[in-house]
Amino acid sequence: MFLREVLATHGAVVPDMTSGALRSLGAMLGYAQRRVARSDATATALLGGIALRRQALRVLQGDEGAREAVARSRSERASERFREGARARAAALSSAPPVSEKLGLPLLAARYGELLTLVQMRPFCEAAGPSWREPGCAALREKLDAAEAELRTDLPKKIAAGLAALREEGMAAAALDAAQAKLDAGDVKGAAIAYDAAVRGAEGT
Repeated sequence: MFLREVLATHGAVVPDMTSGALRSLGAMLGYAQRRVARSDATATALLGGIALRRQALRVLQGDEGAREAVARSRSERASERFREGARARAAALSSAPPVSEKLGLPLLAARYGELLTLVQMRPFCEAAGPSWREPGCAALREKLDAAEAELRTDLPKKIAAGLAALREEGMAAAALDAAQAKLDAGDVKGAAIAYDAAVRGAEGT
């Protein structure tokens, strides 16, 4: 306190002798926490691997019937997970994309991702594959053509219509031109992302 008064009397600035040290301590703490998190993740992975190996050894030591039962159980679980994922993707196609709060324009970047994921399932369901995948593929096959058509044709049209609507709202042309350039170049993903950003910019969100 005495030093502060003396410095104030002579018009000197009180030196900051703590901020630098606090920043250094914060950086060291962050580094230590990241190292601990990586070590924990590595240990968890190793323990998980050990548990799987033990389980595999127990299966190998069992009789043939037990091994077949384990294999059948795993196949059924894999089939169920794949089928549920396929149903979720098919259901997403039937839902309309979300719209912006103020202008009511569709937001399309997430929709592009959903459609692309669905279309990428086609090779898995058209090629000869394991039987456990068939229940899921049965739910997808009737949706694949529609998803591909929307990805290639409908989505670019919606982006173009949305950009036109934003121009009518008087939005600055630079952002709209950038999105349109991506669309003209066939970069539908980039155009969708830029269009969504333009919509949110127009609404101030």
